[in-house]
Amino acid sequence: MEVGMVVAWTLSSNPSDNYLECNGQGVDKNKYPKLYQLMHNVPDYRGVFLRGLGGNSAALGALQGDAIRNITGTMGGSNSVDVGLWDYGTGVFYQFNQGRNSVANGRAWYSYVSQGMGFDASRVVPVANENRPVNKAVRYFIKAK
Repeated sequence: MEVGMVVAWTLSSNPSDNYLECNGQGVDKNKYPKLYQLMHNVPDYRGVFLRGLGGNSAALGALQGDAIRNITGTMGGSNSVDVGLWDYGTGVFYQFNQGRNSVANGRAWYSYVSQGMGFDASRVVPVANENRPVNKAVRYFIKAK
């Protein structure tokens, strides 16, 4: 392996001192002169996914921000007393009833169904507290000497 090559390490123990963990640390120019000629700090790959260059990737070495797939749905209906404003929802939208209400209108009382529309992304895509592909954790090390 050439100095500067990155390897995925699956163990909690560190490899030999020929490697530095990719955590943004500075490179000791006396201990690792060849690597220091290439870079003064190792890349910081903690918590990020490495992606092959090309397709929709950012430029080589650039950090690309997160994004999600488009989430879609439709809603519609009519504005009638019996049906309510929203009759249906598809995709991420769903219709819910809040129950019947009675309202006085002059001398007459009439009843209507109170409805609403909700939005739930989990109806369309997997959800979590972050955006991520299927993954397994590894530690990245760079060949230093």
